[in-house]
Amino acid sequence: MKKDKREIFVEKPEKLGEKLVEEIYEREKKKAERKEFLAESERIIKEKLEKEIKLMKLDPQLADEAVKKARQIKSLNIQGKIKNLLAIAEEMGISFAVKVAEDMQDAYTLDVFHDILAREGLYKKFKK
Repeated sequence: MKKDKREIFVEKPEKLGEKLVEEIYEREKKKAERKEFLAESERIIKEKLEKEIKLMKLDPQLADEAVKKARQIKSLNIQGKIKNLLAIAEEMGISFAVKVAEDMQDAYTLDVFHDILAREGLYKKFKK
């Protein structure tokens, strides 16, 4: 006897549950892999950025100006420091802004600044 074409195939509830669990597992696995890939990409960009910045040389007069700017923004909270560093990078270039961050002698601020430059791709937008 032929099955009616209108007959709908329905799986047993336990099989639907298994499929759902498998789909969720696969989706979460892909998310984790994507996060891992992005984190690795970000780390690589950050390392390249740090190497590139170390190779850049600043004019001695600019180095003195960087020290002055560092003193001016050193007392701000982290958001204020980062906003100022980004503004400096936009106006004076990345190497100058990194020099200012280094002259603040605040490793956390320097690390956050590097992270933002790498993560947001901002290092590509600012002059070197």
